[in-house]
Amino acid sequence: MAESSPILVGVEGFVVGEEFQLEHGKSLIVGRSRSCDVSLRHCAKWLQLDPEERDLEQDFKTVSRKHMRVTYYNVNSIEIEDLSSNGTFVDGKRIDRILISDIKEKQHEILLGTQERFRLEWKEA
Repeated sequence: MAESSPILVGVEGFVVGEEFQLEHGKSLIVGRSRSCDVSLRHCAKWLQLDPEERDLEQDFKTVSRKHMRVTYYNVNSIEIEDLSSNGTFVDGKRIDRILISDIKEKQHEILLGTQERFRLEWKEA
């Protein structure tokens, strides 16, 4: 049985419908690069596009190759760090780095670029 843990749920953009579980003591790098733990290039919605459509996609390019790092230290300490020049927004505010300490009580919205939106929430086992 899986443990209770925080998850990133894609709610808008190419990440819509995707879920990424955070592991205790580990970081996830999110961005466009294939080397990222969460790469937009691996999302089903991106993979469904024709190569010509991918070349024309402007919103995709507003996400940096390595855009943000999310680190799950413990239930009272989840760090989100902006790694991009375009900015990372948590609950509507641009951040450099933020520590989330209320994940069990409240969901948080994360926006990368112009359309990639995640919800950070607690998921019970």
